[in-house]
Amino acid sequence: MRDIPDRKELTVGKLYELMGDKLDLEPVNGPSGHDRQVASPDISRPGMALTGYLHKFLHERIQIFGETEKSYLDSLSEEERNSSLRSLFDFPVYCSIITKGLEPPEELVRLSLSNSAALFLSKRDTTPLIHDLADFLDLVFAPRTDVYGTLVEVFGAGLLCTGRSAIGKSETVLGLIERGHRLIADDMVHVRRIGNAIFGTGDSRMAHHMEIRGLGLVDVSAFYGIRSIKDRQQIHLEVKLEEWSKENQDFDRTGLVQQLSTILDIPIPRTVIPVLPGRNLTLLLEVAVMNYLLLQKGRNVPEEVERDLIERIIRKETESGMD
Repeated sequence: MRDIPDRKELTVGKLYELMGDKLDLEPVNGPSGHDRQVASPDISRPGMALTGYLHKFLHERIQIFGETEKSYLDSLSEEERNSSLRSLFDFPVYCSIITKGLEPPEELVRLSLSNSAALFLSKRDTTPLIHDLADFLDLVFAPRTDVYGTLVEVFGAGLLCTGRSAIGKSETVLGLIERGHRLIADDMVHVRRIGNAIFGTGDSRMAHHMEIRGLGLVDVSAFYGIRSIKDRQQIHLEVKLEEWSKENQDFDRTGLVQQLSTILDIPIPRTVIPVLPGRNLTLLLEVAVMNYLLLQKGRNVPEEVERDLIERIIRKETESGMD
């Protein structure tokens, strides 16, 4: 899903627009309450609150009425049920969902309408619905930032290619797409932190277009097919393209010292590649990803070479001492 709203723009109506089909939501009271803002990424099952324990009732969350809550309400008399639900709506409840296609209690329908709170019915089972809804809300409420660069999936890893404007990021990544890799975003990458990982998406207005200087906008999916694009990708490493000059030759030659970038407090490996005429940058970006994947499997080629070199020196010195 590319068009993830800002948390301040997420109303119940917007939630219904984006997730109504997936969650199989059916409004019970029409658009009532659809202008209310979704206030929390978490979900509440108000079982304890229905019994009268309201000390820690989480009213700022979307309320889920599953089979347990419905069975409890059905066990009450009409007066008790009305009192139980009315105590909930003494708080600013703004949205409730009844799962498993259960018949909503008349009191819940009436109180939702009179308090301008949204009420939905879903035929889906409670736990899967909660998981899908929570995953979406986690995306919306996740810490976010924007990064200038191009994000591409290479061998399953998310490669963020950065560098100054016009240095050749888009052209280099276009070469990767030509070799079968997938574009997520060009120019502007919207980054969100989910747990201890960061994920990038593109701008919904740009879709999967790339700006190639001299050619203009290129529609990647039209040229290379639907398999050449992807909506969302975890970012695993950054490769920065930097112009080489006689004054600036301070580039890593051994790979022994690993650089890191930090995005939303998450560190990721960073490689700086000098841009020189005749260098195959597309191939170098592929190699950077393959080197990263080797590191994830426990192989560190520079350290192996250094260790082998040290062993040779020690062995040679030992042999010389014996002579």
